[in-house]
Amino acid sequence: MTILNLPAELCLLMLDDATGDFCALEGRAQEFGLAAAALLELSRYGRIAVESDRLELVDASTFGDPALDHVLAQIASSDTHNGPEDWLRQLGRESGSQISRACLDQLVEHGILERGSGGLHFRAADVDRSQSYRATSGSVVDEVRLRVMRALFRNGAPEPSDIILIQLADACGVFRCVLTASEFDEARRVIEGLGEPHTLCQAAGRAAADAQAMRIRERGGYKPIPDVPGLPVFGNAFSLLGEVQPYLIDLYQRHGPICRVRVPGKRIVIMSGKEAVEFARKHSQTHLRNDEAFAPMRQGVRSDRLLIASGGHDHIKLRRSAHEIYASSSVEANLPKIIEIARSVLSKWHATKSVSVYSAMQQLSIMQVGALTFGQPLDEYVDTIRYWNDSLIIAMRGDRPKFLVERRMRKVRSEVQRLFAEGLEEHDPLERAGCPRDVIDDLVDMQRRQPEFISAPDLLSAVITPYFQSSDQIACTLGFALLYMLADQRYADGCQTEADAAFAVGTLSTEGLQGLEMTRALITEVLRIHAQAPVMQRTARISFEFEGHWVPAGTELLLATAVVHGDPDVYRDPEKFEPERHLPPRLESQQEGAYAAFGTGAHSCLGKEFASDLMAVNLATILRYAEIDRYPSRDHRVRITSYPLIRPRARCRIQVKRMRDIEGTS
Repeated sequence: MTILNLPAELCLLMLDDATGDFCALEGRAQEFGLAAAALLELSRYGRIAVESDRLELVDASTFGDPALDHVLAQIASSDTHNGPEDWLRQLGRESGSQISRACLDQLVEHGILERGSGGLHFRAADVDRSQSYRATSGSVVDEVRLRVMRALFRNGAPEPSDIILIQLADACGVFRCVLTASEFDEARRVIEGLGEPHTLCQAAGRAAADAQAMRIRERGGYKPIPDVPGLPVFGNAFSLLGEVQPYLIDLYQRHGPICRVRVPGKRIVIMSGKEAVEFARKHSQTHLRNDEAFAPMRQGVRSDRLLIASGGHDHIKLRRSAHEIYASSSVEANLPKIIEIARSVLSKWHATKSVSVYSAMQQLSIMQVGALTFGQPLDEYVDTIRYWNDSLIIAMRGDRPKFLVERRMRKVRSEVQRLFAEGLEEHDPLERAGCPRDVIDDLVDMQRRQPEFISAPDLLSAVITPYFQSSDQIACTLGFALLYMLADQRYADGCQTEADAAFAVGTLSTEGLQGLEMTRALITEVLRIHAQAPVMQRTARISFEFEGHWVPAGTELLLATAVVHGDPDVYRDPEKFEPERHLPPRLESQQEGAYAAFGTGAHSCLGKEFASDLMAVNLATILRYAEIDRYPSRDHRVRITSYPLIRPRARCRIQVKRMRDIEGTS
């Protein structure tokens, strides 16, 4: 027997690891679920007798458990003869929060949870690490979430007490909240095979559904979501193609933070501006899901463990693991290697007449990330990785026929799989003694320790993740930064002075990297104007209220958080390119909710610090060791292409006029 009762374990299932708060269940399901759990526990220990239409007190002796004793006292002191569902509804309304507090206190007392600020609770580090806690007998018991997920997804045989817990959690909508859509469908088949749910489990589901229905009936006070006028048949589809940011800003200014657009076959709700940033920061993990939007990408890499495309507790666990792994590959820890690759690539550019700025930056970033991941730059695979990543993006956009997308994927999939398979073979732990560790070493070690969580295909997708970021966001931002810098001599001079000062001791130090203030401001301004992800596709996991409007569960959403970058109430003259707006005294991007270039909430970019540092190092290194100009030199226009993502056009070219000899001779 575990040290925890049924209400406490239900609390653990409902607790969101990312926020430290309970999942946002519909219809007060948390309170009704805990009331049902308390009644089930009292029934299990013979204190009450429960039948379909009858609940009777059998034994009023207490447990010494605050939650259960409170419920037992309520029943014992009542002179009415309510049935189980009436008692559940009464206890849920009147005592649900008290049961919740008592369970949280019990979990803290036993060292399973730790209290955070603001009334939040997080799993204790040793429980999180071991996925277990001690039973009253002194033996070790698997943590409740591990037991439940094993029963749902690994064909494990659950204990009778866990069957009731699973059925109660399902009735309350817990799995719909914490699992992705595909996982939920798989779990439903298992749950339905567990047999008829207990009377109290069914009653908890009905009580929550009735409460939700009443809330919906009362939403007459909610404002209707504004519909955006559009063309017959096509609706607003054409406006959502291309460089969509100006259109989204216009919608925000005309309709406010929420509106509804039409595309062939469906309607989509757009949530935007600083209001959407705040909403995503607080509720993205509990209210929104991204698995439907990223399903084509998961299919492309043939893995359900792609960090960018995962949701629920899988995403939380993957994110924690990835954070530990990529922290060891920080830019500061690898400055000499990064600068060496940049200088080598500069020499190659110098040997040609001109290079496309986007392609050049993509080559540079892929080689650098390759060196940190594989231990070598992977020069010969740059074009393969470019084509592969573009194929994944096109698949996710969903605006091309599926057979064309799959043909494109087949063309390069085998080569990419061969590349990463070779990399994994070269990282056999038995042959790596004495070699510098890289990302693959860490991933292989994690896969060895947790094979049930990360399979071989999952390992390949984990290795792909850093390339996906480097070949687009880093490359695009660096390309735009060079173009804007070359178009304005003030910024060129300011960044050049910073670069020379940072390398004054012969190489770039950590202190020199932190001193690249104008360079970082230039990059921040590029990301403000050319956000690589101006919208994020999501689906409403549950029904919720947003700025006085009701958004039903299942609604397709576009979360346009980058619209805040064009808000004149946040940024002065937002249409102008002004890096100094990010420096003292203005510091406009440091206002609360003002900057969303790397996303926000549970799915914000895990590598944003890595990306920011790498872009600053590369820009400083280019300026230090080469004299760069546009080609042709009289053309300083910043041309943009928007397919498949916002990028500098191929015709935006640069030339290395000469390599700088730092020792004083050219």
